[in-house]
Amino acid sequence: MHLFYKQTLQLLDTELDRIHIALDRLSHEQIWKKGRESTNSIGNLCLHLAGNEYQNVVSAIGSKPFVRERSAEFLAMGSYTSAQLRERLFDVRAQSRQVIEKLTEEDFHREVTIAYPPGAGIASYQKTIMELLYHTTSHYSYHTGQIVYMTRILQEGDEHLLRWKH
Repeated sequence: MHLFYKQTLQLLDTELDRIHIALDRLSHEQIWKKGRESTNSIGNLCLHLAGNEYQNVVSAIGSKPFVRERSAEFLAMGSYTSAQLRERLFDVRAQSRQVIEKLTEEDFHREVTIAYPPGAGIASYQKTIMELLYHTTSHYSYHTGQIVYMTRILQEGDEHLLRWKH
């Protein structure tokens, strides 16, 4: 496997491990708590990350059917347990791993379409596989940072989720 693909999976797996730690430290209520109504809960962000990764990697790159209700990711309010969120994230990652492990260096510049259904409010677009994997990884890291920060605020103790203090 090309180094870029290998590092992409390693980075995504590192972020998934951080989310796993965060979910283990919080109650069901804390996972679904919003700072204010216009913000997202950790549960919403987990659903969003699974949906985004599935759409970009499994569907767009892997040519699997498009199955995502993006707005539902943000409207969910306590409908998934910590275990169900974790399972969803890990299931999508397993599917992504199968797709990424089959990619070759020749696939770097192959364009794929990231499709959105009519009326979604987001236009479909095209990116190369390398651009899409880079985007997906940075998007995953951004929201993982939000999850880690929110967990730090919500958890009972003053324990750090990462190896360093921030």
